[in-house]
Amino acid sequence: MPIVDAPLIAHRGASAVTPENTLIAVERAAELGARWIETDVRLTSDGGLVMIHDDTLHRTTSGSGSVALTPLSQILALDAGAWFGPEFAGTRVPELSDFLTCILDCGLGLQLELKENFGREEELVDAVTSVIKDEWPVGDKPLFVSSFSERCMRICAKELPEVPRAIATEFVPCNIVDRLRETQCQIIHFQASCVTEQDFATLRAADIEFAVATINEPDTARAMLSKGATSVLSDDPMLLDL
Repeated sequence: MPIVDAPLIAHRGASAVTPENTLIAVERAAELGARWIETDVRLTSDGGLVMIHDDTLHRTTSGSGSVALTPLSQILALDAGAWFGPEFAGTRVPELSDFLTCILDCGLGLQLELKENFGREEELVDAVTSVIKDEWPVGDKPLFVSSFSERCMRICAKELPEVPRAIATEFVPCNIVDRLRETQCQIIHFQASCVTEQDFATLRAADIEFAVATINEPDTARAMLSKGATSVLSDDPMLLDL
């Protein structure tokens, strides 16, 4: 059985219609029928964990500068909704613990992507592991962690061995089975624009669980699923209903 039991993962929540990676985005995705959410977690300067995709603050908050160089209290005070629309003004950046609570309250599965800063990988995984062990019913509710960082995934394999892992890449590696073994991952995610028909054939032959990002065209999503993808990541939770 695949780890992800749904054809669509809501990319950063319902990010087509709400500010990404916020609690509003999670709740709206659930209302629209999503079963899984993908989100991003980053370290602050003082070791806090916030749900932000970019390594800087200016695109999705009222702040500026590097997330990794800003203390948690300053980030939590920023507006994370007005950039998307005035009706979302006052929305805040969630901490990981609050985000996990919201996911559980909404009855969703979670893909938690670890956004590393080179040199702080162990600190990031240690902090995430601590929160997951305190807040998430591992083994009872669906969860997997992912990252573009192979080091993060290898550390996760040691610290959270019971939680499945996905390595994110741009292209499908030619030695995909070896790459998954090296990174101790069970799933691979890659970009739709970078995949070839030979890649699909290789993945199917190796019986590897994979997902494709980020797709917002219904026909493209269905084509990827027909070629063996377990799921697609989309900003629109209702994409496959169109």
